[in-house]
Amino acid sequence: MNQDDQDPILPPHEPATPAADPTGEGGRGGGTRGCCGRVCEGVRAVTIEPVLFLYVLAAVMMGTISTNLLLDKICREMAYPEEVCLNLTSYTTTEAEVQQRVTVTLMYYNLITSLPSVLFALFLGSWSDRHGRKVPIVLPLFGNLMSSLVYVVNAYLTTLPSSYLLFAGLPIALTGGMSTLLMACFSYVSDITRVRSRTTRIALLDLGFSLGSPIGILLSSIVYYYIGYLGIYTSGTCIFIIALLYVITCVKDTKGPSANPAGLQQTSGVAMGRMCADLFDTDNVRRSFATAFKRRPHKGRAKVLLLIAAMCLMVMEFGGIGMDYLYTKRMFGWTYNQYVELSVTRLLIQLVVTSIVLPVLSYRLQVSDTVLVLVGCVSKIMGMFVMGIATDPWFLYLSAIISSIGVLPLVITRSLISKTVPGEELGRIFSVLASFEAVIPLGSGPLYTAVYNGTIRTFPGAVYFLSAALYVVVECIFVWVFVNRNASPTSSSSSEPPVPPTSHIHADEVPNIDT
Repeated sequence: MNQDDQDPILPPHEPATPAADPTGEGGRGGGTRGCCGRVCEGVRAVTIEPVLFLYVLAAVMMGTISTNLLLDKICREMAYPEEVCLNLTSYTTTEAEVQQRVTVTLMYYNLITSLPSVLFALFLGSWSDRHGRKVPIVLPLFGNLMSSLVYVVNAYLTTLPSSYLLFAGLPIALTGGMSTLLMACFSYVSDITRVRSRTTRIALLDLGFSLGSPIGILLSSIVYYYIGYLGIYTSGTCIFIIALLYVITCVKDTKGPSANPAGLQQTSGVAMGRMCADLFDTDNVRRSFATAFKRRPHKGRAKVLLLIAAMCLMVMEFGGIGMDYLYTKRMFGWTYNQYVELSVTRLLIQLVVTSIVLPVLSYRLQVSDTVLVLVGCVSKIMGMFVMGIATDPWFLYLSAIISSIGVLPLVITRSLISKTVPGEELGRIFSVLASFEAVIPLGSGPLYTAVYNGTIRTFPGAVYFLSAALYVVVECIFVWVFVNRNASPTSSSSSEPPVPPTSHIHADEVPNIDT
């Protein structure tokens, strides 16, 4: 690994330089500008960050409550009395039978949304390198909007079978889903920022992503209490509409003929037709994989592929996230509001700990990035172990504290990948990564479902031991990266430190039956 990876995540403050601002919203007033001026400049620099915030806000609002809706529907379909379905935690045998059907339905939903998303990520990544990032951002938002409308119908027509909820996955599958949105957003930020300032911008992007989760969970609890399922899904639909309108009206494209006025003037109907035809060009896929697997000096190819493998293993752990709510109901008979309290507490602890511990480790103690990732993996492993052996609710809160810095590997790994390859290859690399992230649920969903259903009556916490085992492998990968930290890929010539993680969720707080 090169010297970049030894730089602290939070570098010492440096005076602003008059370098060109790729967003066209550069500083006004020089280094003497006051605090208000800096705040205003920061607000003007905001571009894509609100999109991820709104996306996660709506998705999390509808996510866990959708699992609850599925529990209600399946319980009634199994012809259990209304009293049993309303107090399911009091009937352990019945609850186990209902949860087994719920996890299978979640698995099918996962399969529906995953496979087409792989193709979208592969084609759109390379395509966006040439034609712009805006289309890959708009498509997933539109798909989630259509999905939320399906939930509205299912919430309004309470007699519809639970299998109709699977139709909510089709619009997401046909528009790329979260993996495509993340690929496009990270590529967009890389396009509009200099290498040196990319850390701050991706951190801001990550912050918007992270804050949406606790706010969404809190809102879901409040709205569900006063309005019910229909209120939540209607609210989520409105949020997706706002996100779409924001992208269409406020976000400028970054590449392709529509990225600048000169290119726009040269755009003709033929050129636009060529852009559409290029979307389905199989050379896009070939170029993407060729870029990911091409030989690079100083063990660069091995580093890129191992970082992608580490990301895949961490994404694989998301296969068990949708079972958190089921686990707490099964083990402790929790209500939805009790689960909301745990989820919000967990996210707030992550935000507080990373804002205090991370600056001390990286800024004061100058701990290298790879060491931070290794510590984060240990934190995650220990947290999953405590979660798996929980015999009392306080174990869950202890797990939240122990695993609070377990978000470091996920965030820093993505940042390291973006620094290891040249800017013109980012879309291709992120498209390969997004395609792997999309295909992983095809295996992880059935795996976690099989483990949970197979142990639900004896040891429901076994799924958390599976997650811990995955992070053991990730730990081994980063041990190799640490040992080879002096290797210097040519594309990592910048002094950009990796992203300071906030409580990045990357869908891990969004259950499998969400939008």
